[in-house]
Amino acid sequence: MLRTLGRSCLTILAFREHDWLRRQNTKSGISCSPISRKISGFRERGHVRQLKTYYPNKLSDDQKLDVMLMLEENPYTSSRQTTSALNISHSSILRVLTENQMHPYKLVPTNEFAEDDFDRQILFCEQMMQMIDDNTLQIEN
Repeated sequence: MLRTLGRSCLTILAFREHDWLRRQNTKSGISCSPISRKISGFRERGHVRQLKTYYPNKLSDDQKLDVMLMLEENPYTSSRQTTSALNISHSSILRVLTENQMHPYKLVPTNEFAEDDFDRQILFCEQMMQMIDDNTLQIEN
């Protein structure tokens, strides 16, 4: 893409001057095809920006349904496991999930609280408060 307006104006002028362009082609490396694409794009759209390429969804409704059914049967299946089981790309699996307002997350198992955990938490807080009051607590990054 052309970086500045001045440079693009010079390039368009160079395109119209075919003889000059052919002579300068070996020196500057400018070829006719990118310039002609910019000019035709400007004539068609009124600007020289590239249009975003639209790629239609290549998954069929049956494949989307298979993904949702597999995750409904076992919601703890990871997206990578679903990818290998259904032979569908990982990005397609994630796209199907976001289309259905589902977001993958990682389950982090934690220990359950025991009966005396509350007492330990209170004791820890009291010890920390005492260390802060005594100014013996040394906190580092």
